[in-house]
Amino acid sequence: MSVGEGEVCEGAVRKKGCSGRPKNSKAKSHLWAKDRVFRYAHENGKQEVRYQSPNVKLYHSLKTACKSFIDDGTMGNLEPKQPQKRKCLGPKTQQLSPKRSKKVKKRENRISDRKPRTDLSWLIDNKAVSILEKVYYRSKTGTPLIKGRITRDGIQCLCCFKVFALTAFEVHAGSTNRRPAANIILDDGAGWSLSDCQRQVRHSTSPSIVDNPNSKTAKFNSIEHENDEACSVCCYGGELICCEYCPSAFHMNCLGLNEVPDGNWFCPSCCCGICGIGYLREKSFRTCHQCELKFHIDCLSLKSSENMVLLCSQKCEKVFYGLQKLTGKPIPAGNNLTWTLLKSDHHGAENHSKLRVALKVMHECFEPTKNDETGRDVVEDVVFSRVSKLKRLNFKGFYTVIVEEKEDVVSVATLRVYGNRVAEMPLVATSFRHRRRGMCRLLVDQVEKNLVKLGVEKLILPALPTTVDTWVKCFGFTRMEKDEILNLLRYSLLDFQGTILCQKLLT
Repeated sequence: MSVGEGEVCEGAVRKKGCSGRPKNSKAKSHLWAKDRVFRYAHENGKQEVRYQSPNVKLYHSLKTACKSFIDDGTMGNLEPKQPQKRKCLGPKTQQLSPKRSKKVKKRENRISDRKPRTDLSWLIDNKAVSILEKVYYRSKTGTPLIKGRITRDGIQCLCCFKVFALTAFEVHAGSTNRRPAANIILDDGAGWSLSDCQRQVRHSTSPSIVDNPNSKTAKFNSIEHENDEACSVCCYGGELICCEYCPSAFHMNCLGLNEVPDGNWFCPSCCCGICGIGYLREKSFRTCHQCELKFHIDCLSLKSSENMVLLCSQKCEKVFYGLQKLTGKPIPAGNNLTWTLLKSDHHGAENHSKLRVALKVMHECFEPTKNDETGRDVVEDVVFSRVSKLKRLNFKGFYTVIVEEKEDVVSVATLRVYGNRVAEMPLVATSFRHRRRGMCRLLVDQVEKNLVKLGVEKLILPALPTTVDTWVKCFGFTRMEKDEILNLLRYSLLDFQGTILCQKLLT
């Protein structure tokens, strides 16, 4: 093609779409810059150009492609309708955990909601790679097997001009390595792979708390908190009962108590899961890695409390190793869809980039809002399983579930499994461009099916009042009664302002 680089030439597209004047070169350049793909087709013995839009519709002439581009409302001076966006809000008391409520947010440009959410688009958005930049797939000997150009939809092969997702491009190259990002190399002489680019972006966008001891989060975690200033159940302040073992505090009403207990008092999650007694100096306390309940070492009949991952029962072992087996492996779900369970491991660049893309989908539906204690976005903390000394802000047990269509992340949920008793799914989001396609249904079905296999009894989630009927009538959930909520006080559940806890019995 004569157009080697994408250049924004909006006027040329507008003129070409409205008339037949020869603005071809600039119009093509603008379409390239806006992720339109050019293909070759053989008709009547001739090789003709076809123009493909991001929704895979083909146009036989440049004029019709430009007209479609204008009609789609993607020109800069058109005002798109504003989507609704829910915002994580905190109550008036500054120390409280963020809550969620509905809010319409004005968006300067909704075009980004139509873009694919892939590892490649994440690298493009972070300026690690450029649209139309040349790449090649590297063989075991280091020689190029196949060459292509980067687009938001994937890599366009320079041989057949088809666009492939990263894994499909690897298959197209004839490789079975199953490491596409590590073997797709930028053809600029530097020898960088897409994995190298992912690693560079990760380090530039996620500075470590350890590397930055002056950060607000580092200071927060280094302080010996006598007690929290907000209730661990409702997240509001006021007259609170303080746990003698951990920083957590509670309202009497939230605990179902009528009066303040006498003597030393331990919160439900700081009492031994077997004997029910709180911390004793003569007995070591350990926390189960899966259900996060505490146990006296003597009650578990353990000889040593060091250098081991504690799993309190065979049921927790089944859940723990079952989740380990699922993590990081894309599982086919039919119709070019896959679902994957992800866990932040602080090491894998490709895993980190997937979580960053998942976070972008979350931010389409939930506004980033900083937590007053940590100074960080609570949704980001959940997605990246961040740790805190406060139980209500400790998200180390969270996984992220994603549904992808040809590596385009379309739906996301966060999941925490407390052993076999209960799992929570506090955040669920579907990209605007994939709404009304049953993606949320697919995601929830996959989560429920695998929780059943692991023997988990129930799944709970906080639902907005406007969505409760949907969760009840369409997904089979029921509203939780107060006594049912009190029975789960041992577990630190993530709840939001103005939401209603719903549950679904699985086994």
